Amino acid sequence: MSWSLSKSAIAAGALATVAVAGSTPAGTPAGTPAEGAVRGYVLSGELLLFPTVDQNLPAGWSVLPEGVSSEGSTVLGLSGLSELTEADGELVSLFSKPMPTGTNQLLLSDESGRSIGLGDLSLATYDGKWVLLSHGALAGRPAFELAEGSEVFSRRGEEFSLTGELVLSEAARAELGLEATASAQSLGSVTFLGSAFFDPARPTTSSAPAALGAIGPDVIVSTIGSTFGEYGASGGIGGYAVTTVSCNVGDAIAIWIDAGAQPNRHPVIGTQLYRYKTVNGATRFEQIGMSWLKHGFCAADAPSCTSINPNGIASPTYAPNGSCDWLGLFATDTYSDGLNASQPGCGPRSEIQPWTGAYPYPYILGSGTGSPGGIYKRLQVKNTDLDPALNSGAQYWCEVVYICTDEAEPQRYNNYSVRQTTVGALTGGQYNLSFSGATIPLISAVQRWAQIDAGVVLSFVDVPGDGRIYLARKVTNLGGGQYHYEYAMFNMNSDRGACRIAIPLPSGASATDIGFTDVDYHSGEPYSGTDWTPIVVPGTSLTWQTDAFTTNPNANALRWSTTYNYRFRSNAAPASGNVTVTLFKPGTPTQITFTNVDVPGSSCGNAAAYCTSSVTTNGCSPSMAASGVPSATAASGFTLSCNNVEGQKTGLLYYGTAQTATAWAVGSSSIKCVANPTQRLNTTNSGGTFGACDGLLSTDWNAWRSTHPSALGSPFTAGQTFHAQAWFRDPPAPKATNLSNGLTFTLCP
Repeated sequence: MSWSLSKSAIAAGALATVAVAGSTPAGTPAGTPAEGAVRGYVLSGELLLFPTVDQNLPAGWSVLPEGVSSEGSTVLGLSGLSELTEADGELVSLFSKPMPTGTNQLLLSDESGRSIGLGDLSLATYDGKWVLLSHGALAGRPAFELAEGSEVFSRRGEEFSLTGELVLSEAARAELGLEATASAQSLGSVTFLGSAFFDPARPTTSSAPAALGAIGPDVIVSTIGSTFGEYGASGGIGGYAVTTVSCNVGDAIAIWIDAGAQPNRHPVIGTQLYRYKTVNGATRFEQIGMSWLKHGFCAADAPSCTSINPNGIASPTYAPNGSCDWLGLFATDTYSDGLNASQPGCGPRSEIQPWTGAYPYPYILGSGTGSPGGIYKRLQVKNTDLDPALNSGAQYWCEVVYICTDEAEPQRYNNYSVRQTTVGALTGGQYNLSFSGATIPLISAVQRWAQIDAGVVLSFVDVPGDGRIYLARKVTNLGGGQYHYEYAMFNMNSDRGACRIAIPLPSGASATDIGFTDVDYHSGEPYSGTDWTPIVVPGTSLTWQTDAFTTNPNANALRWSTTYNYRFRSNAAPASGNVTVTLFKPGTPTQITFTNVDVPGSSCGNAAAYCTSSVTTNGCSPSMAASGVPSATAASGFTLSCNNVEGQKTGLLYYGTAQTATAWAVGSSSIKCVANPTQRLNTTNSGGTFGACDGLLSTDWNAWRSTHPSALGSPFTAGQTFHAQAWFRDPPAPKATNLSNGLTFTLCP
């Protein structure tokens, strides 16, 4: 479900005078709830302020945090609680509690030193607008609003997002004595993410999914945190653990047996850490840490989690079981970070069958403690993956999963939950980690990537008789005819795993800057850490692969609860295609296919002009063009030409393998568009009329290439990209010559 911002709906539910979150709207009788369904949300966002020179305020005015004098942009984190009212599927209103902007409040200041402190800020809807209310000198009046037409509000499931350009509000302009036109000047932008919190006193009133029939037990992660346990570092790696709270949201008690004749029927608990960052203009979401598995014991049967009801159970009710061996209905069981970090109580991932939950108990590998003591079996994360200096602007997400032995198939896909993580100071050899925002239940970290990063597309394939594998991807247009392709393959709970991924690479599509990222196993797990090998077959595919199971059962396959990343750049724009994944362990089928995936489209034969042409002494502006298909093998059929050359001039075409943009000579209007080294083609006369712009230089490049097999670029292959330009005589011009613009083309087979 998604919402667009309905101004009429907001205006109908908004206040004529601003109300602060938690108060009753003016004119509403005491005890009367707001119209529609009210739901609590945890807000997490950022307020970006442009440098003062770009804030477009009247001379001398600025908006900056108190005590800050910055020539660069300023980013402030905002977080807090809010209430959202919905009626008939539309947003009626939203008000948040005051959100601090940090240790120093925002100030509206002028050059004379006059300042207005804005205090904490609240997000609200008001008179059909999104506003940020001041809890400082403006006393509950809007300090900022989102510029009309810039605001984008959308909801997906239990979350919403809001973005927009930040401008001064009418109240702030009046306070400052500024003209109304100041409202149109953008100061920066805001981004908010809202995640529903599950308050038993205020449950959601939206319709729940229809009951699935016989559900049985359904164990989910209701809470992660609220702190990270830090257990020391070794070799630049920190050891961590977190508190986890599980809840049985099914309609039957969940098994928790850890003793007796069959002690291997309790859940196991894994913790992972992910990082979201931008690298060279493109975003990526990578797993950077994992723990061994805490083996559950003695279900506590504490109350309660009736507000989380993914199965649509009518009138969910807390019903404890009273036995250590079973977790009751809508009852919780908590493991502190100390318990989850207990090395004797942690077993290996390699002994778990994730689809059925089967495992040997006691486990075979890693009993007791080991070395290095501080990080052994715990959530291990490299300091370099957390260092703020190496990961500027990165977000981090902690993920927890429970694997159970008694869940029906439909209940095996909601065992993950995530919570945002913040990196603090480096202390005792490891970075301090803490949580921000609330736990987001029922989704994995890769699913979260699709929620926080616009343009990410996510799909999954269920392996018959096994588990589920996800493929998330994003294509970023880098400009200059280059595209970054980022794929993250997440094995949720497939025992068979994956050992190969194949992405189509049609004729003319290049693949450069090829990369791969995995996560390190540790503490004696038997798996190899060798990176997957990329293989480029021009005109066919780009694949990554590890050893087959028959060759090495402990190869670095994509196993359950792990995400591997595959990336490259291409000159080809995305098109819809199929990505095939080869499964690791033997079985039927041997492959699965992800359909309608953005993959490189065919770009061979494309010819595109670039750079700037000269203006000759007679006012001509030569222009490059092409006809036919450039080929790595054909003996003719691709003509490079330069039109509008001065008549009766000697000239030639030349090409190279890289672009540039450098001055041809002092005072010249020409730009050299092709970088050295270059290859000249045949010298010719432009023809036409002397002094007119009707000259032409042209050459069949395919024919020239076929008679010059050792020329620049050899051996010629499909997918190669070249850049061409024309040179011709112009005696009155600087250097007595001039140049055309440039033309890029890519070879077909």
